Amino acid sequence: MASSQDSSVVRPAAVARDQDAPPTSRAAPSNWLASVTTSLPAIIFLALLIVGWEAYVTLFRVNDFILPAPSKILAVSIRLFPLLLAHTWTTTYEILLGFLLGNGFAVLMALLIVNSRLAERVFYPLIIASQTIPKVAIAPLFLIWLGSGLQPKILIAAIVCFFPTVVNTVQGLRATDPNAIDLLRLVAASRRQVFLKLQFPNALPYFFAGLKISIALAVIGAIIGEWVGANSGLGYLIMFSSQTMRTDLMFAALGFTALLGMLLYLAVVGVERLLSWTPSDMPVGGL
Repeated sequence: MASSQDSSVVRPAAVARDQDAPPTSRAAPSNWLASVTTSLPAIIFLALLIVGWEAYVTLFRVNDFILPAPSKILAVSIRLFPLLLAHTWTTTYEILLGFLLGNGFAVLMALLIVNSRLAERVFYPLIIASQTIPKVAIAPLFLIWLGSGLQPKILIAAIVCFFPTVVNTVQGLRATDPNAIDLLRLVAASRRQVFLKLQFPNALPYFFAGLKISIALAVIGAIIGEWVGANSGLGYLIMFSSQTMRTDLMFAALGFTALLGMLLYLAVVGVERLLSWTPSDMPVGGL
């Protein structure tokens, strides 16, 4: 009798586990479908824009030098794909190195500012004031000081990455609940433990919000550096196309630049989902 009662207790739990399993297995496809559905308006708008663009150029016989049709831009992109890909790799290398350098220094500066009132008074106003200087204006100086190699492009990308990350990281570290910090100190937690167990996890959403901004700015910084002086990269290709009146090639390079920026942004979003306990915000298109 007892055994029958035990089995009657166990069976509902097993059934419950079986019932819970299918939703878990369907979670990933449903999330993907929701992301696609959220992005659908942007996809439809882009498709309509391209169709309207093609129709306008065809109906009004617009010169290719003024505005090439999307079909011709696509044809040029396919025909010169190896060339575009080679320049894309150069720009990607500059972006990633500048991104890592700028954000690494930004995190160190944020830690210094949060833990030192003197450092905040000395550096924070200078950091804010530095953002009023146009990066296009200082890029020629880097070209003079560092030559026409990769160093000026990497440095400009690092500079534009620095500001959003340092500001967001400082804000995140300071947003930690003071009562939670007092509670940890009450149980004799060290300063290092307070940082690793409380402040660091709390600052991650702010940190990744800064990274999302800085990865987009890093693309702009690398392109600016290549405009000033380079012999490879998407920025160089855009300037070359402008000087040789190749508007179709210029649009192709701009398209590769936009695609590169989106892929790098989505890469940051993917890392955020792996490391952060909560998303900093809803990314573009719900992805």
